[in-house]
Amino acid sequence: MPVERSARAAEGEQRALRYAAAALILVGDLVHLKLYDDGYKDVPDQNLGRSFLLNAAASVVIAVALVVTRHLAVLLAGLVLVNGTLLAFALSRGPGIFGFTETGWNPSPEAAITLVSEIAAAVLLLVLLAPRRTVPRPAATTASV
Repeated sequence: MPVERSARAAEGEQRALRYAAAALILVGDLVHLKLYDDGYKDVPDQNLGRSFLLNAAASVVIAVALVVTRHLAVLLAGLVLVNGTLLAFALSRGPGIFGFTETGWNPSPEAAITLVSEIAAAVLLLVLLAPRRTVPRPAATTASV
């Protein structure tokens, strides 16, 4: 039946988008863990290091939830996470965050990797949140006598 196949195809597409968003979020997780281990844990204001660990933990939770559930709250939590990460990135290159500033694309290549993965994850999460047009079911026909 064409309608069933279309619904299955849409579900497969949604699943692929959720998996891709989860993978991109995990990329940001790995970068934050690496940077923490590379020395961000030793920045004088310990809140910076803690925020990197919190970001990494939240990334794992949200990535797993994206894979195992289709709940709207998970998509919204993912958007909050990636947009918060992007905001922190911008603040670290401007007025600073927790008294910490960086310039340009430092640390390299981690800054670029994080920026690209977080923006791509945000785009996929927005696509997942966009309303879907459903395929109308064919009208039932009755035989005339």
